[in-house]
Amino acid sequence: MVDGTEEPGPFPRRRSATVRVDSAEEAQAYLDAYPPPGGAWQIEGRLLVRAGSRTEDHVTLAAAGGQAVVRFDVTSFAGGAPAAPAVDPSLDGLMRVAADFARENGPHHPGSLARFPVPSATYPGRVEVPLAILAVDRGRRGLYAPARIVVLTFPAGEPVGVGEFPGFNPDAWPPPRLGDWPPPGVVGAGPVRLAGMVARFAGCWRRLLTARVAEADYPDRADEGAEARALLGRLDPPGMGGIYRRLNPDFWRWLEG
Repeated sequence: MVDGTEEPGPFPRRRSATVRVDSAEEAQAYLDAYPPPGGAWQIEGRLLVRAGSRTEDHVTLAAAGGQAVVRFDVTSFAGGAPAAPAVDPSLDGLMRVAADFARENGPHHPGSLARFPVPSATYPGRVEVPLAILAVDRGRRGLYAPARIVVLTFPAGEPVGVGEFPGFNPDAWPPPRLGDWPPPGVVGAGPVRLAGMVARFAGCWRRLLTARVAEADYPDRADEGAEARALLGRLDPPGMGGIYRRLNPDFWRWLEG
């Protein structure tokens, strides 16, 4: 049996002994995102532990290969359901707003697909959502480099403007191909694991965006930055990482730090 500092098998290694989650649903998403080989985790027991100012949920798991214990940091909602903030759109909500705004403003490619927001390098307190192009070429379904980006306030998600992606050349069509769609990293994952990966990524990414936009930091940032980049590498085609880095190189270096 091991604790959070030596999580076996599928769990990402981390510096912290605990895994930050902001809801019971995110804790379950974490377990779904990293199943043991050949099956799913079975929860054998839970123990709520007070650790100074923090509250931890120690979850004992069982699988064919043995047992594991994951220590979730549940401080943010341990006293009950967290109070809903006045404005708290999900990542999916931000992406949906961006796609709708782009569709209503200016030339719009019917295959435009909103990808994940990154902090704006130009407009403080804003995020930028790249609109990649989903298309089929000679029978191969793929994702192509964005033609446009949408700027939103954060966290409110109010549209500020839409423009061409930096370096986009309408005379050089189609734009560069980023990889197959669905991405290779999700092929064969199954619906439960895929949903877990998306939900866990969304929890980490939102905390990272909040910290970066506020020019702040938090204890789990290094662990969550590494985990989010790994999940992003599965949820997007290989070439999409360069798109995020191009939008904000400093943010990407911060994630890697």
